[in-house]
Amino acid sequence: MKFAELISLLEKQVKLHASLYQLALKKTEALKNHDINVLTALMKDEQKHVLAIQQLEDKRLRITEHLLKDSEHERTITRCIELADEAERPKLEKLYEQLAELIINLKQANELNQQLTEQSLQFVYVTLDMLAPQTTPINYSSTSTYEEHADRSLFESKA
Repeated sequence: MKFAELISLLEKQVKLHASLYQLALKKTEALKNHDINVLTALMKDEQKHVLAIQQLEDKRLRITEHLLKDSEHERTITRCIELADEAERPKLEKLYEQLAELIINLKQANELNQQLTEQSLQFVYVTLDMLAPQTTPINYSSTSTYEEHADRSLFESKA
């Protein structure tokens, strides 16, 4: 079995990507519920997953490079599938498809999370703008000149 190590590594990558996808879904719920504590914990866990995935990807690159060192073609999983024997080819194809599907789903979940984060930030900015006092009065005066108050606080104590 020439590609047994690659198959084992791809199985680990599929598991890690599936777990990362579940974290992304939980992150979506935390963003919807405005739960900062859960979001912070999920982001820490997500960083661990990303680091582990990067390490596995580096190892996968080394393995494919070693397996295809004599090949003039690209050193990809697709090329490994082409060269695999009848016993290993279906396993490699299945893992490749699972990994590709998980990556697509993960990308979509992360795009949704990014949109939710941007909407939350817009809400915060609008709220801050409403709470912050205006530096220039809205109505006109007879002189049409205004003095800027540089040291105005967020809330005025005199009304």
